[in-house]
Amino acid sequence: MTEDKDEERRSGGQPRSKVARVIDSYDLGIGDELERRWLATDERGMSLRELATYVNREILEAAIEQSERSVLDVDVESVYERLTSDDVSEGVRTRSRRRLERNGVDVEAVTSDFVTHQAVHTYLRKYRDVEQPEQTDDQRRESAIERIQKLQDRSAAVTQDTVEGLQRVDIVPDGDVDVVVDIQVIYTDSGEQYNVFDLIEGSPT
Repeated sequence: MTEDKDEERRSGGQPRSKVARVIDSYDLGIGDELERRWLATDERGMSLRELATYVNREILEAAIEQSERSVLDVDVESVYERLTSDDVSEGVRTRSRRRLERNGVDVEAVTSDFVTHQAVHTYLRKYRDVEQPEQTDDQRRESAIERIQKLQDRSAAVTQDTVEGLQRVDIVPDGDVDVVVDIQVIYTDSGEQYNVFDLIEGSPT
């Protein structure tokens, strides 16, 4: 399948997806690449969430290249992290947005063009008619670990922000804090308890 498939969808057939629209709007030409990475079974393969991040970084890079800041040395990955990560403080995020805006990047428009993993899935399945082979056990394990890890990281970040907010109003003791989220799975019939990641990886201790 080639980029001609995208052209065919533009000319007729089913409505365009958001991913197809932004690929066209930013002249990214990455439709084939998204297919290859989704279908790959080696180290080049990417999950739908990774593909969404890949698309969004391409969007951001294209927007920066088209702006006054294109002549500057910009680490797109770092800029994207500061704009989107839950682990970044609001102050850092605001400074990053303002710096981009001062150099001609419409941050609001760019971030509104960012896509989700669901949008990438719709684009690949319904727009480009791609069917992914059934996942292997290892791929299922990797997907499960990724989902839980993201939830765990989010829980830790929210907890730390909450504690630090309470510190600022003297409700809890002051001092540097580090939040650790440890998820345990308990089999109620036997009483056995495992770290969730060890359990999924097949090496419970």
